[in-house]
This record gives sequence, C-alpha cells and structure tokens, in this order.
Amino acid sequence: MLGTAGRLWEGYPLDLMDQKIKHEELWGAEPNATEDELGDIIGSLSRLFFSTYYVNLEHDTFRPVTQLRRVGEVLGNEVNCTAALQIYAQFFVHPDDQAEYLRVMNVDTMRRELRWWKPCVAVEYRRRGEEADKGGWVRASAVLARAGEDDVPLTAVYVAQDISDAR
Repeated sequence: MLGTAGRLWEGYPLDLMDQKIKHEELWGAEPNATEDELGDIIGSLSRLFFSTYYVNLEHDTFRPVTQLRRVGEVLGNEVNCTAALQIYAQFFVHPDDQAEYLRVMNVDTMRRELRWWKPCVAVEYRRRGEEADKGGWVRASAVLARAGEDDVPLTAVYVAQDISDAR
C-alpha cells in the first residue's frame, strides 16, 4: 500500500532512477535530508503558523507542537481534540464565526473529508476580543498527515496562520 505522499504521484510517470541521478548530481549521494536540514524546514514553516498541533483522528486527541502562551493557558492539560476545539472557539473565535469554525474544524469533518485527493480542510475566522478590533483574521487548516487502509485519515496537522494583512 502506498503512503499518502506516494499516492499523490499516482498516474504520473516518474523514473525513480533518473530522479536519484539528478539528486546526486545536485546535492551529493545522500538522498535524505540531514537533521539540520529538517530542523531548518520545520523552523521556517513554524514561522508561518502561530499554532501547530498534531491530531490523532483515531483517538480524538491532539498534542501541541507550537502554540501561543494564552491559548495554552486556556486549553490547560486538555488532550481531547473535540473538547479543545470547542474551548478554543469559545475563547478565541468571534461569536459570528464560531458555528462555521466548528463545522469545519472538528474530528468528524476531518475523518470524513481528508483524503489524499483532498489533503486539507480550512476555515477563515475573525479573532475574538481586543484582537478583533484590530481586524485580526486567522486561517485554520487541518492537513492530512497519515492515512490507513482504504485512505481513512489517521492523523492530521492543525495549523493557524494570521492572515490579517491579506484581507
């Protein structure tokens, strides 16, 4: 069975030997990223998102990777993803946007919609409170990380990005 990333290339001719030769010509014989390179990639991506969570869709749990201090204070030791999303919406999502946020950002939606051909679900919302007065807009996205048999999503990465300047 192909993994999620492998399935993205199904249907496209890909000469793996040719790709390896091109990689060796450009980067040297080692085809895998070094720990330093992976750290650079993760670090640069984390600057795009102010919050990142690893979500286990099988068990409805989550683990923070990066989060704002005030979000961590509100969520506390909560590990249930459904409960955490509801708490988050109550404290940080503008009341007019809460229903749409919870419609998209919930474990059932992620389980139903995330597939290799649709690897992301996203919603944009206004921030609640003082930041809303400044025009604070956020895009929350859940991206498929791993799928099991029959393409059933097992894990996702939830990220939140400030998009105020883009609006």
